[in-house]
Amino acid sequence: MPGQGSAQTVIDSLEFARTGQTLRGSLPLVGLARLKGSLADALGTVEFEVRGGEDARRRPVLTVTIHGTLRLQCQRCLEALDHPLRVLNTLLLVTGTGASTGELDDEDGEWIEASRELDLAALIEEEILLSLSYAPRHEEGTCRPLRTAAADSASAAAFAGLAALKRNHH
Repeated sequence: MPGQGSAQTVIDSLEFARTGQTLRGSLPLVGLARLKGSLADALGTVEFEVRGGEDARRRPVLTVTIHGTLRLQCQRCLEALDHPLRVLNTLLLVTGTGASTGELDDEDGEWIEASRELDLAALIEEEILLSLSYAPRHEEGTCRPLRTAAADSASAAAFAGLAALKRNHH
């Protein structure tokens, strides 16, 4: 079913590429279980387009485009961080024998094994995960301080207690 929509999530990847089909749609972030652990919240959706075709050597490929905004957790201040998502990747489709016989080289770029039942939602999620920074952070100097007034007073109270213990022992 080429064209618009997000109902079709399983394709025959070689047939899809051979016939030059295109599928556009959106995926709710809440449905991407492996991605959830990287998000500050799972609100919203990502838009995608998967286009079948051939590369310059007439081999089947899928071109994957994904965009949206993810709310990640800043690893510096632990607050939410809006991360604009822009993924554009062309994946060479190889059969199981092609991958195992070593006919791929470094110039071939990224590839996946061709499948009669390729789960597009899983492919989209994988591409998003591969595009994310290991430790996302706000720009330098834009994080809010981690310490709050409550933390400062709790810390001061703890040290006051230690000082009182020290005075009592002398």
